[in-house]
Amino acid sequence: MYVKRDDEGQIVAVSANPEPGFDEQLDPGSSELKSFFELTSDVSSKSGDQIRQLRTSDVELSRVVEDIINLLTDKGLIQFTELPEAAQQKLLQRKILRRDIRHLDLVADDDSDQMVP
Repeated sequence: MYVKRDDEGQIVAVSANPEPGFDEQLDPGSSELKSFFELTSDVSSKSGDQIRQLRTSDVELSRVVEDIINLLTDKGLIQFTELPEAAQQKLLQRKILRRDIRHLDLVADDDSDQMVP
């Protein structure tokens, strides 16, 4: 394995092939490479957690934006038609989906119907 080091001598990148800047070759089983891969794995895992949190936050924030738009239109501060066409379509689609979900019949009519957990 070929490694690239920073000014302090720490490994910052690894390549299976010799490339410009990857001047030093280390044994793939070296403790230094193992430490580097463990560190990058930890960072990658933390990044994945943060990305998941950000996606969850995006979903929650989109609902906040919808509520703000509804409030502004209800108060007559903006007209729905003033929004870009793409935004209008997305908002209408979400409104229809929420309405359809509210109208689902989730209660069984008699004992023969099965409830979905």
